[in-house]
Amino acid sequence: MTAERVQRLGIQCEWVPGTMDRVWVHLPDHDLEVSLEQLQRVAGVDAVWELYLKGLVTLPSREEFFEAFEKL
Repeated sequence: MTAERVQRLGIQCEWVPGTMDRVWVHLPDHDLEVSLEQLQRVAGVDAVWELYLKGLVTLPSREEFFEAFEKL
């Protein structure tokens, strides 16, 4: 997936298969595995609820999200 396409789609987050507390975060240049707590700290409880309901959440491509995930 190209960085341009990720920018257009946003930051996609999905469950790590077989887990209930680990999440794949798909950033433009790499994927990052984070805990559910870390996702909630960065993106908020609404993102976690959407992840539980749909299994996938797309966050807006905002610089503060990129910076926060890079610090994890």
